[in-house]
Amino acid sequence: MSSGLPSQERAIRLQTQQEKQARVYEEEVYPLYGQKLADLLAANLTLASDAQVLQIGCGLGTTTLEILEKAGPGVQVTAAESSPVLVERARANVAPDYVGRRVSFRVLDLDSKLPFADSTFDHVVANVGLADLASPSGLLFELVRVAKPGGEVRLATPLAGTWREFLDVFSDVLVRLHQDESATALSVYAKAFPEPEALARQIERAGLKGVSVETTHWQMVFRSGREFFYAPVIELGPLARWKAVVGKGPEMQDIFVAVKEAIDTYYGAAGFGVSVVAGVFAGRKPQ
Repeated sequence: MSSGLPSQERAIRLQTQQEKQARVYEEEVYPLYGQKLADLLAANLTLASDAQVLQIGCGLGTTTLEILEKAGPGVQVTAAESSPVLVERARANVAPDYVGRRVSFRVLDLDSKLPFADSTFDHVVANVGLADLASPSGLLFELVRVAKPGGEVRLATPLAGTWREFLDVFSDVLVRLHQDESATALSVYAKAFPEPEALARQIERAGLKGVSVETTHWQMVFRSGREFFYAPVIELGPLARWKAVVGKGPEMQDIFVAVKEAIDTYYGAAGFGVSVVAGVFAGRKPQ
């Protein structure tokens, strides 16, 4: 019994940490970022009375609930997230009468083949960060594959220009400190955010026709470099990727101290405004 206690304690501690992160995500991260994209995806979504819907990136389930409430009773939704904790939060936020009857929840690995047969869904609605995936083109083909002929695919994703102000400061610091490899890695990361026209063409190559594009832009403003780095939307979001650009250890810490100081020097009392540029792409799979 006693030999198994430490592992049990670790499991409890991990679960507690994940639940805390989920609460922070729900209260402070999702409203600033994911919900904006989810709302754009759901706008003007018209469903047939018996539509089968795949929703990837269901977030906290609020948009899932909106879809269910405005759709006919025959509409079935498969709602998915990459995080088991977020899936549980979404399930808890959807009315119990819907769960299991009109909506099911799944945990999906978006870098793998989707676990659905070809031509399954009338609508595929995806809210994902393509820049974070190992194979963005692979996911695009998967979204089209699982859509029925004549079905609609909608995708919302951050675009080029997202985090632009921070990436400019970060790049300047790396160049000044002669961190050439890290500067190159940062450039590769920044270029992973697609340009809207290029992404629309890529979606068409994946098999959709008549792809439309709607872009939007907003800013998040922070009072200082310290507030920026400790804001949950950054700390629980892209910060880990940014740290990976420069590796681990004391050198990484020194670089980020220099970046924080540079933010305060460049922006001062005016505050540090950071851009998010996003696009919603929609098209249909040919009959």
